[in-house]
Amino acid sequence: MPNLATPCTPCVDHITAWFETLFRQLESAHQRVLVSCQGTEDWCDAMMDVVIPQCRSRIVLSDRNLSVESVPFGKSEILLGQEAHVVIVDLFRGINPDVICIAGGLVKSPGILLLLSENPTAWAQVDDQYAIWQNQSRSENALFIDYFFEQMRQNSNVALRLLEGENLPILTPLPIGKETAITKGKTAEQLNLLQEIAGWLQHPEQRIALITANRGRGKSTGLGFVADELVNRQRLSVCVTAYSRQSAAMLLERYQAASFVSPDQLIEHPVEADVLIIDEAAMLPYPILAQLTRQFGRIIMATTTGGYEGTGGGFLLRFISRLSSEQLLRLEMRDPVRWSGNDCLEHWLDETLLLCPEAAESNSLRQALSSDSSRIFFRVLDRKQSQRDLALLLKIYRLMVSAHYRTRPSDLRALLENPDLLIVLAQLDEELLGVALLNREGGLDTKLCRDIFLGRRRPQGHLLAQILTAQAGVKNFAEFRGLRIQRIAVQEPWRRRGIGRRLISMADDYAREHGYDYLGASFAFDSQSSEFWRSTGFRLVHIGFGQGKSSGNHSVAVLRVLNPQLDEIARSLMNRIQCGLPLWLCQFLQGMDVESVVALVRYCQYSAQLSELELDEIEAFTEGHKGLELCFVSLQHFVMQSIAALPEGNTVHPWLIQKIVQNYDWKKLSSGTEKGGRKSIQNELRKLVKQL
Repeated sequence: MPNLATPCTPCVDHITAWFETLFRQLESAHQRVLVSCQGTEDWCDAMMDVVIPQCRSRIVLSDRNLSVESVPFGKSEILLGQEAHVVIVDLFRGINPDVICIAGGLVKSPGILLLLSENPTAWAQVDDQYAIWQNQSRSENALFIDYFFEQMRQNSNVALRLLEGENLPILTPLPIGKETAITKGKTAEQLNLLQEIAGWLQHPEQRIALITANRGRGKSTGLGFVADELVNRQRLSVCVTAYSRQSAAMLLERYQAASFVSPDQLIEHPVEADVLIIDEAAMLPYPILAQLTRQFGRIIMATTTGGYEGTGGGFLLRFISRLSSEQLLRLEMRDPVRWSGNDCLEHWLDETLLLCPEAAESNSLRQALSSDSSRIFFRVLDRKQSQRDLALLLKIYRLMVSAHYRTRPSDLRALLENPDLLIVLAQLDEELLGVALLNREGGLDTKLCRDIFLGRRRPQGHLLAQILTAQAGVKNFAEFRGLRIQRIAVQEPWRRRGIGRRLISMADDYAREHGYDYLGASFAFDSQSSEFWRSTGFRLVHIGFGQGKSSGNHSVAVLRVLNPQLDEIARSLMNRIQCGLPLWLCQFLQGMDVESVVALVRYCQYSAQLSELELDEIEAFTEGHKGLELCFVSLQHFVMQSIAALPEGNTVHPWLIQKIVQNYDWKKLSSGTEKGGRKSIQNELRKLVKQL
């Protein structure tokens, strides 16, 4: 170990004694704190060597080759469900806020989150892999780095900084943490959870029980107790699922007899169970959750809010809001188990990474609803302007968290530092009503475009430009310059008042003024999101065949052409969708849910020229003279065209989509009326087609 003793630096014995004192203080106060070692790599590694012998247990996260066993940042999610008294995070290859958030949740009280880093005043020397944006560019100002270390300086009593060449900080008394009482291995909330679930079983109309909690509240362990109770006391069959087996590790550890089946296997090969338990439900794509709720009569869902996943708040907005209150029992767990109440580290992480932002609907925001809407003003911020207003950027991020199903701490760094980001704001006096985040894309040279087209290169960034070049097959598309709309968010009281459309209009004006060729977006397609983009006049130009990992939906690309040279390209892409969509829907898009199929057919305004022969075939089917298979192509085109022409709000029977459009196996059709055999289903389809 390098010699730590210099004229200004305490010797190893003093540092060891300092950490011993800190550990005793943490134990007596039932607390966790942050310790940030800032100096050269050798010095920080030596500090780690001092701490490790004193650890009861440890976890190390690093992208370097250290002398101790460590987990690279890219695999940090495998640690979910684990815990240790000391978690060490090595920041010498850069700061990934998601990893810091994950690491904070692994620290058990009494404990330390130990960060190893260069002194922030010398951050320019760090090969920060998480500060590289598209075109290998870096921000002129490392605003997130400044903000992150400034938060430490402002909270020096719980964020202790050990600086190379300086004296050790003086340890001051910590607030006493409020430990959650545990009786016979269970907290009061876990005991209450068992009682609530027992009562829930007596109410047949309440099919879904939802348990929400911040990290460290004993939610997964409580689910294990519930599974044990249901099987051994209630004599019910239980199936457990989650995003991954690791996501449900604590549940499975508590109740090892539980049967775990992955979500995709549950859908592909349905199993019989009285109750389905879904741990970390917010991590599952929405279509999978919707399918599981149709398959099982009783479901217990649990999800973490305010964590690195960036899904909890949006999950409540998107999925739970579609359920009636009669269907749902909502339970919340508030008392921490892995650490104490009034925990110093949790408070610092929440404040710094904005993990639990306050409700966006402030009193002044509600009062603004009665104001004259003509006073709303819209403006565009470029990077230089936005970097001068940190408070505004943090307010924008809070709005993004409240409005989007997938906003992570790493998005905060991108918001503060991405040099290609453009921000459009809607404000009323000092209140932020809405925001659109746009990314500058394209303008690539011909050779790079060809390499992208041939799959040889995938440069960082330029998402929409690369999708339309590599996947849609437009060889030179990435040569054109465009603005991609990354996110649009509007405060809850102001939604559906045209603010989103006006944000896009402002972005359109900016793009035209600055000579961009297009305005576009790529998003996970569903019926709700598509309605907005269709209403703003964006043309659907590409449909991805793969399903997104986080959304479970197929991604699409939409364009608003600003350069006449792109008109013909856009028309060609739209024509290809018209030609290919019938085949795609019964092949690559066969897993798309009914609502999304209806929305997709309407968005592209599907139209087919039916010949007299095809019309005769359709009549023969409705009159019972021909079977569906013999008329499938004619029926598919007719049904798709009819759905596209239906007025908004008209419902479409799922069998029309699943059988005639997507060609589901007869046995896999969802029940829309009382299910019968193949003959009775086909007779029902004849009536449905005749009604069209």
